[in-house]
Amino acid sequence: MTLSQLSAPPRSAVRSDLSALRDVLRNPSGFLLTLSQAAGDIAQFSAGPVRIVSINRADLAQRVLVEQADAFRKMPAVRVIGALTGNGLLINEDATWRRHRRLAAPAFQHRRIAAYADTIAALASEAVAGWRVGDVLDVGQAMKTLTLRIIGLTLFDTDFALDAAGLSDDIEIALDFINRQSGRVSLPILDRLTPGKVRGLEAIAKVDHFVRSLIRARRASPGGHTDLLDMLMGARDADGSGLSDDEVRDEAITLIVAGHETVATALTWTFHLLGQYPQAAERLRTEAQVALEDRLAAFGDLERLPWALQVFKESMRLYPAAFVIGREARQRVDLGEFRIAAGTWVMICPYTSHRDPRAWANPLGFDPDRFAPAAERAIPRGAYIPFGAGPRVCIGNQFALLEAQIILATIARQFRLTPVDDRPMGIRPMITLNPDRPVMMRVECLARSHSPRDARGV
Repeated sequence: MTLSQLSAPPRSAVRSDLSALRDVLRNPSGFLLTLSQAAGDIAQFSAGPVRIVSINRADLAQRVLVEQADAFRKMPAVRVIGALTGNGLLINEDATWRRHRRLAAPAFQHRRIAAYADTIAALASEAVAGWRVGDVLDVGQAMKTLTLRIIGLTLFDTDFALDAAGLSDDIEIALDFINRQSGRVSLPILDRLTPGKVRGLEAIAKVDHFVRSLIRARRASPGGHTDLLDMLMGARDADGSGLSDDEVRDEAITLIVAGHETVATALTWTFHLLGQYPQAAERLRTEAQVALEDRLAAFGDLERLPWALQVFKESMRLYPAAFVIGREARQRVDLGEFRIAAGTWVMICPYTSHRDPRAWANPLGFDPDRFAPAAERAIPRGAYIPFGAGPRVCIGNQFALLEAQIILATIARQFRLTPVDDRPMGIRPMITLNPDRPVMMRVECLARSHSPRDARGV
């Protein structure tokens, strides 16, 4: 791979490197991650006909995502996820994106998110009730099943319990297939039907059938619902037009995939980290027991569970589920002294920027106190972007934070999860940043603690 620093004025003498292109095709997400780690503040390279710029400086990321957001659109490699999600919010652009975002936004207003808290707490408690001391859990699978049920009941007024395991597996298979296909946007390739492709397409078809069945059932019995699906199906523009069933399908799949896969992955990393830092886990246990005692969490309890939120935010700093943010320049863009040509792919990697020593003291350490209120306000803009930033910030970011805070407190109040494998955990960059093997943890019982003083300090 040929990698060069951009300078002012820009130089275009970056030669195409076929070995880089092969790496893109074999593992596009992993390649982009490797590129960001190798680059400096801003660097460019060519892979076949594609020119990519990697940005690793907080203020430049802020300019791309927030200050000059209109000068960019989604990177083509990102849009490949449309094979599963269709033309949903993840890949929509311009007027269509603004319309769909406006129609979906009411489901994520503060008052509605607050109303979801009871459902999240009840489902988390139900999941934990099935655990037994000594059980060894696949934490990732447990979190995917739980978060999928939460999405089903909160946004679709439907309990996905009977379908959760199969639907979650189909989504994972589909995302793995799409990840392998995403590099193909940079070079026309004669495609062929392989067993992996057949499996991936079958998984996409199953997810599509599941969601279309939800829409058909709602059309047949439309009354008595006030959930996201009802909002999407009933929303009307000023001229009286609404979303077609295909458009509703696209947004529903987008929110199911984003709402369960990314949160489940982030929670899996969180429990892995808590297993490595028992003092942080003990502080979480004490906080949860003092705040909740023997009852389910409610929205009003969140202010008494600050450590749970800080733990989750710090986990997303070290292991952001959406670890690469891709854009394409619509026009020539000047980023201070740097110049980006129209058509250039611009990659911002939160996994790398979240570990930048210029923004973070002890950047590789796990320290949830970084997200205590005063410390969080001091974080430079653009340095912490697990949900993106600017107009395209994740629509469900507050939902995800509330969900994780309640799940962490619910589990920590009753059980400790300890690792069964001491080997270092690696990363597997796909559409989301996954552990390189299942996170297996043992369920252990906790002693009770009722002293608020125990909740101070890690």
